[in-house]
Amino acid sequence: MAERPGWHGIPPSTDRYIPPLQLGTPEGNITEAVRSPALWVELDYPDGSTRTMKGFAMAWTGSAVLAQWIEYSRAREAWVDAARCRRRALTPRTPHAA
Repeated sequence: MAERPGWHGIPPSTDRYIPPLQLGTPEGNITEAVRSPALWVELDYPDGSTRTMKGFAMAWTGSAVLAQWIEYSRAREAWVDAARCRRRALTPRTPHAA
């Protein structure tokens, strides 16, 4: 039977997503990641709350980072102050024994 195009299963809920506060896109001297470093990013929200998300640095300047994370099954990104980010160590995966 041929694969049907489109979404299969329950679609992710997007009505609960509230974007975090973010900086404007910086001008000049933006370094784009060749290999995106893993990071923890502290995101601030309009209601005054803060959340720590597991993500990656997609680009950066001396003072800002374009962070990307997954929320409600979708990739989200925002420019945040570099002081709100810290490196995250990735544990190498070991292959399963056959």
